[in-house]
Amino acid sequence: MAKNIKNSKILVTGGAGFIGSHLVEELLTRGAKVTILDDFSNGRMENLESIRNKVSIMKYDISLPFLKLKKKLNTKFDGIFHLACFPRSMSLKSPFRDLEVNARGTLNVLEFARLNGTKVVFTSNSGIYGEPKYLPIDENHPNNPSTPYDANKLVSEYYMKIYYSIFGVPIAICRLATVYGERQRTKLDWKPVIPEFATNILKRKQSTICWDGKQSRDLIYVKDVVQGLTKAFLANTKDEIFILGTGVETSIDDIYKIICKILGRWIEPKRAKRVEGDIKRMRYSSKKANKWFSFQPEYSLKQGIEKYIHWLKVQ
Repeated sequence: MAKNIKNSKILVTGGAGFIGSHLVEELLTRGAKVTILDDFSNGRMENLESIRNKVSIMKYDISLPFLKLKKKLNTKFDGIFHLACFPRSMSLKSPFRDLEVNARGTLNVLEFARLNGTKVVFTSNSGIYGEPKYLPIDENHPNNPSTPYDANKLVSEYYMKIYYSIFGVPIAICRLATVYGERQRTKLDWKPVIPEFATNILKRKQSTICWDGKQSRDLIYVKDVVQGLTKAFLANTKDEIFILGTGVETSIDDIYKIICKILGRWIEPKRAKRVEGDIKRMRYSSKKANKWFSFQPEYSLKQGIEKYIHWLKVQ
């Protein structure tokens, strides 16, 4: 178990992605030696622009066996942060690809970790809980996956627990609330709520709010997620599951209003029907993560959105 990050050798899968690139920056700031594994299907080289010369970057699909990487990854890593995944929004259209990346990919990571005695920090998904039976949702809430993505994240968690109990692989499972922040962008098949609204309002275009707009999200700023992941890496997390969220519930309508207020303009949104697999309410308790490794979000939603919009304006 690593006692500190300085001088640690760290592998980050999905390290060129939105969350992954922020994590890599933090690890470098704290003195780690970082190797990034990414197939760049979602990640971007421009996310690594300021640190490209400080890291090792390998283009690779994690759904493929890591045996092919053995010679290239001829390093004994102190930790693996496993963030690479297939997007939730695409999992209903491409369930077999979701299975390959999110389930088989995790097995590949765990096999590599088993051979090297390396701790794995896994970014799972709070959507596994499905529609809440009570709020705030905590780690004791029953699981009810509503998409292949959620199901394969849950399968991956079981793989993690099995490798911990049978092979002694150190693990940390972190279920993330709805993450947002700089470098998060919209794509044709993936439209995170804050980037979608902010981009459209900046361009004076209408946004579409699906369902009734009263569905809520627990929105956590990316720097707070990075804080939680690094603390989980350093802690003795056994085979426990930890939620990283804020405990604050905000409706889609209110998110839209906050962004409009920050930008100083109102554009009436269009309305559309519910998206399949969408969840009505999200509010998550992080008391367990706080108790085990002192996780505490530092950014309010307004602060985080202001930082995101500042970044978006200079793109």
